[in-house]
Amino acid sequence: MSFIDRLAPLRAQPGARLTTGLDDATLERLAAGHPDLVAAIDAAAAEFERVRADLGALLPLDERAQIDAMQDGFVNFYADDAVTPYVALAARGAWVVTLKGAVLYDAGGYGMLGFGHTPAAVMEAMSAPQVMANVMTPSLSQQRFIAALRQEIGHRRGGCPYSRFMCLNSGSEAVGLAARIADVNAKLQTDPGARHAGATIKRVVVKGSFHGRTDRPGLYSDSSRKTYMQHLASYRGEDSVIAIAPYDEDALKRVFAEAEQNHWFVEAVFLEPVMGEGDPGRSVPPSFYALARELTRQHGSLLLLDSIQAGLRAHGVLSIVDYPGFEGLDAPDMETYSKALNAAQFPLSVLAVTDHAAQLYRKGIYGNTMTSNPRALDVACATLSLLTPQVRENIRVRGEEAVRKLEQLRSELGGLITKVQGTGLLFSCELAPQFKCYGAGSTEEWLRNHGINVIHGGENSLRFTPHFGMDSDELDLLVGLVGRALKEGPRREQSQAA
Repeated sequence: MSFIDRLAPLRAQPGARLTTGLDDATLERLAAGHPDLVAAIDAAAAEFERVRADLGALLPLDERAQIDAMQDGFVNFYADDAVTPYVALAARGAWVVTLKGAVLYDAGGYGMLGFGHTPAAVMEAMSAPQVMANVMTPSLSQQRFIAALRQEIGHRRGGCPYSRFMCLNSGSEAVGLAARIADVNAKLQTDPGARHAGATIKRVVVKGSFHGRTDRPGLYSDSSRKTYMQHLASYRGEDSVIAIAPYDEDALKRVFAEAEQNHWFVEAVFLEPVMGEGDPGRSVPPSFYALARELTRQHGSLLLLDSIQAGLRAHGVLSIVDYPGFEGLDAPDMETYSKALNAAQFPLSVLAVTDHAAQLYRKGIYGNTMTSNPRALDVACATLSLLTPQVRENIRVRGEEAVRKLEQLRSELGGLITKVQGTGLLFSCELAPQFKCYGAGSTEEWLRNHGINVIHGGENSLRFTPHFGMDSDELDLLVGLVGRALKEGPRREQSQAA
């Protein structure tokens, strides 16, 4: 019996399917070299037998009705027509099996899935018994975690430039704490008698930036600002954020010159090492970073590097201080990490700070119930332990191969793809205007229906954030289906007519 036959009970259920997934011939071809694929199917078959009696009347429903039933009672933060068109039942590694028996390759996952859906070492660490307490209770995990971070950060430049670390839950929360520290500094700089006494507070980002959706991180996020301006009273008249063209050094110089002329104080400059939302895969040039570091230091403001999307994924290293071309540059005042560090298994984000930024923190301005709990810290240590030289190299090599193969596809398709870019395993391809990137009748939806989970980014781009162990066969699968989607899938005139 073929391993695919184990999906027969799932596929035999009545009800129309939205997602057919990868075809069986592709699954047969990939199975020998991808044991996680077979394991995912085995897990789905076992899970189906375990839950089928409980699901009862849900099983015969059309897939659309099953999706609606699963999410009944939730308010979805995101666009309703961007929800994945299936009910996920089981996963192993990068492979997902649906309740209707379809199999998908996951190249999305919001950038979280560096080591796939089920990294054994991380899950083992997460499930170990713990004294569950926060930073107010000293634990062995705390010492292990700090040692692991100091070993990783700065390993290509002779040492870790950060003296202290603060642990939170979501990435946005880590950025929020960084903004709180910048707020402390802004008060010190603008109080009566200070260098910038009475100055108007300004903030600097690049256009298309994304730093989270909570309060102050949302303010620094240019990519989502239009929606906030439309719906939030607190944004009425809000003009504190200056968004410049990405990596325009002259524009950055002008901002700081205008700050001196207009009696502004630039609270902070927030940058992403590699953009994850506004222009996925675009990296900050070392020269622009060096200028931002120089200008913020001269002005008395702070520089934050938000590595939540890019950490580990961009160059196989956690911190921008170890990126090629950055090893000899001064570190930022603060840097944030989250997605790759927690392996998508347990909420954890980290704010790393230099001595200068650490001394700005004031007791009582922040707190977090789960901060530095041993379970989260052990998850991070387990994740970092998986980052072997071979994994680091694969991130770099496979990322270069991805850009090369998507560029080749771009040339073959004659204008259907308008731009390809990437840094490591964070890469994207921008689609021509005739394609709708996401939502009903979109290229993203077509890819999901046919076996590739992908999440859009930018104005009209497909953003790919595959697992760190991606091989050439998996990349060929992804690129091949992108080509099919653009040749066979929907276009705007079709989706509008529908």
